[in-house]
Amino acid sequence: MSWHQPPKDDAWKRVTLSHIARLGQRIWIRCNGCGHEQIVEPLAFAAFHGLDEGTPLLSISERLVCTACGEHKAHCWPEPYK
Repeated sequence: MSWHQPPKDDAWKRVTLSHIARLGQRIWIRCNGCGHEQIVEPLAFAAFHGLDEGTPLLSISERLVCTACGEHKAHCWPEPYK
């Protein structure tokens, strides 16, 4: 049994850097291999990497490489609520 309802649509796949910035949130980047993590501003991340602000987080997650261990096990999400 899961406490979380599975999404009924694919809107989560279309969340972009600009969506996160408009909500006033940051991006949480974490490596599932070594546990290295960073929290960055979405528009600064886009500018640093030469990305369009309309780039979906899902496509960024598919290409991330951990700067600590070099593995392709890093993913990004909107920053968790505290």
